[in-house]
Amino acid sequence: MNEAAYLLARARASRVFASLAGVGDRALLEDAAEMVERRLVPVRLPDGGRGVIVRWALDVEPVSGITWDAETHRAATPTQLLVLGAALRLCWPDPQQRLYPGEAVTEEDVLAAAAPADGLMPEDVGPARQAAPYRYALRMLRAFGYLSADRGNGMVRLGPLVAAWAERDIDELRRGYTCLPGVESE
Repeated sequence: MNEAAYLLARARASRVFASLAGVGDRALLEDAAEMVERRLVPVRLPDGGRGVIVRWALDVEPVSGITWDAETHRAATPTQLLVLGAALRLCWPDPQQRLYPGEAVTEEDVLAAAAPADGLMPEDVGPARQAAPYRYALRMLRAFGYLSADRGNGMVRLGPLVAAWAERDIDELRRGYTCLPGVESE
């Protein structure tokens, strides 16, 4: 196996490829990615360093729903979608700016924006139990790469998969920005 193909496979398997050290020519890796209709997307690592992720090339990215296979794809839960929407809104306070990497916000702010308004949960359910599904969704979004890994400081950042979103999808988010959780009525 040639070195570029091996490094590309390694980058895909590790989700975030932290180092291109040892790769004599980054162009070689980019060419290997292009040959299989992929692209390298630069991302910021949790430690502040730089890395890349391997994603579909923009012109061949599968459209959600067309390539759906229940055995290989897992649908996001409504709770995960709410938490992701809240994180997007809070980490991206100005939709006219670039989405990624966004700003760091507290977990509590994200959970407060995603959780249902007062009065929607039964009175006998305490605050810790009310927040449990939202905390779980936060952990899952971090595991999937939509949010950055937990550094143990209680902060949330957008993850490397968000860096790979197509500009057309980000434009759609801009159009629906005021519908994202956490936006106060104006």
